[in-house]
Amino acid sequence: MDSDESFHDKSNEHDQQDQQEFLVNLKLFFFDSSLLDPWIEEITHIRVYGLDFKKSKDSDGLYQYVDDGRMNEFISFTNEKNLKVIWTLNVTSFTLEQEMEYVKDIISRGLNIVGFEYGGEYYLRKYYFGDLSAKGVVEKIRMDGENQFYLELLDMWLPPFTSEFPMDKYEHIIITASTNKEKHKEMDYRREFNRKVFEYVDQHPEYDGKVSYSYHLYAGAKSARYNQHEEKVLTPDEIDWSFLEDKPEGSRWVVTESGYYITDYSPQQLKIAKKFYVEQSRRLDDESLLGIHELIEKTKRFNPLSLYGPQGMTPVGEMVEDWLSNRAAYDAGILEVDINDEDNSESPVQQNQESIQESGAPTLVDISPEYKGWFQWIHFSHTLTFSNGKSYRRSYWFSSPDFRKDDLGKPLSYFKRVVKSS
Repeated sequence: MDSDESFHDKSNEHDQQDQQEFLVNLKLFFFDSSLLDPWIEEITHIRVYGLDFKKSKDSDGLYQYVDDGRMNEFISFTNEKNLKVIWTLNVTSFTLEQEMEYVKDIISRGLNIVGFEYGGEYYLRKYYFGDLSAKGVVEKIRMDGENQFYLELLDMWLPPFTSEFPMDKYEHIIITASTNKEKHKEMDYRREFNRKVFEYVDQHPEYDGKVSYSYHLYAGAKSARYNQHEEKVLTPDEIDWSFLEDKPEGSRWVVTESGYYITDYSPQQLKIAKKFYVEQSRRLDDESLLGIHELIEKTKRFNPLSLYGPQGMTPVGEMVEDWLSNRAAYDAGILEVDINDEDNSESPVQQNQESIQESGAPTLVDISPEYKGWFQWIHFSHTLTFSNGKSYRRSYWFSSPDFRKDDLGKPLSYFKRVVKSS
């Protein structure tokens, strides 16, 4: 079976669907389906793991699973929305026996798992030093010199999971680190990590050409809560997309986390973020699965990445929804993100009134307004319907004069305008 066919099988015949695949990362212990309205229909995959960081570690120093009620709500929602799940195996936080039993149980309860990712960001310095005070760390993982801790974990986990969940039916994803041209010890270590992973797969014919690879990539402005021991946040000029070419032939990229850290909800910041997502989508090949972080922020604090917050869809969510609804046009270069365009108009209809009249274009036949009040925002939108059946939705966001700063004290945008085409 060639690689194209195998990927189609493992994703439940997504080649028969017109919709482009798109993944969003979720912290399951924050899941609340009541916030996900309206749902961004272009989302096809959710990447999730079972541990609950809000709970303390058990007596053995291991993390605990999320509550059953939360899992049941998640299963119900993913089935309702026909979502596919990439399950990140916690190959250090739980024992093999625990995780195998848990995965079988949630699948039997209806969770549509289509792939498994083998661990998290084990190339980070917190794992190298085994910093048990850092989130997610329960043991040291080193891949320098003669050390091959992650490969030893793969030796332990890959055989039983590929046996229980065959590679022709489930996607199996091995982690790698995004890299750039910087020359320092940390970047050298990330390259060494990747080289050893690729060599490991190359030396195992049962996996070569049959596994996928994940990476994480973040850019933008470091937030006030940025931790230097977590994934690095790059400036746009530091991104070197050439690492995408390192992927072995016959495999594909599954981007389980990526994001652009904006400083506020201003139109300019949202366009810069959109430009990052558009560029990444263009750089990936057709077989790759692009994903971003994150789905939900349940607190009232400003989260520069989340698509949904306590009051529903955020301005970031609106921006991502607009991009995804026109993703094919952006990928093809038909649409561009002009970060210097002050009027922030990115509608595919760029004609002036005179050219419209000369071309005999469809006429406006209906305007449907809608108002919604939020904690910090007033939202107005109206849908313009034309005689040819096409409609265009314009959304406007106004901040309440009583809430002009976010929880970090940063000024909020007083006005935001997004144009969405459908």
